[in-house]
Amino acid sequence: MVSEPDLIPGIYIYCDRWCERCAFTSRCLQFRIEAEEREGGGEVLQNFDALNLQFWEEMGEALVQAMRLIKEFAVKEGIESKDLQNETVFSEPPQSLLRDAREHPCASAALLYSGMVNEWFAAAGELPESEESLLTHPPHLLEEPIQVIRHYQYFIYPKIVRAVEGRLSGEADSGCSLEADACGTAKVALIAIDRSLAAWSLLYRERPAEEDSTLEILVHLDRLRRSVEVVFPAARAFIRPGFDA
Repeated sequence: MVSEPDLIPGIYIYCDRWCERCAFTSRCLQFRIEAEEREGGGEVLQNFDALNLQFWEEMGEALVQAMRLIKEFAVKEGIESKDLQNETVFSEPPQSLLRDAREHPCASAALLYSGMVNEWFAAAGELPESEESLLTHPPHLLEEPIQVIRHYQYFIYPKIVRAVEGRLSGEADSGCSLEADACGTAKVALIAIDRSLAAWSLLYRERPAEEDSTLEILVHLDRLRRSVEVVFPAARAFIRPGFDA
């Protein structure tokens, strides 16, 4: 299979481990191998590549909505646009990069976010029309946003930790490959944050009772996004095989 021309070499290295929502399963060696291990169970998923591409394009539009909500919050709170642009989760100088990756402010903020998600769903309580959980039986309009949120809830933290570890190792060893891998990993974390922001903006629209807590999460994620971009300024420009080229 490695010699097949349609396969994209290394596409699985910087992916988000969500094959069911990937638009490139038919061109991924890792997926092919896992599908064969499932005795051909991946053939159905391959037919969804085009639908998945459309899904993420729609989520991209939702990200624009998320940014608008955050800007509206800034206006309401009297925060200048330039101040919002420069705001990050850092509470101390950039020398914090020297600390252990798991204690880095970005990692701490990502870990805090995963807890905020649990708190949000706990506070949202039960669906008003039944005794079923919002998580187990969400309304149709919320099924996909909740899937996105839950998939990335515990994904962002380890990716940021790995990226920071790679950054520190690259600086210590002057290894360009480690530095590049750190940027690639940081880009995957940023994409997960972007998609989570988009999903939360959809919940904000559909769950007016939780507007305040949803907006709090949106602002927190936006600050985390800006912080990762500060620590890894080249991350957005990193070219992931297949996805970006």
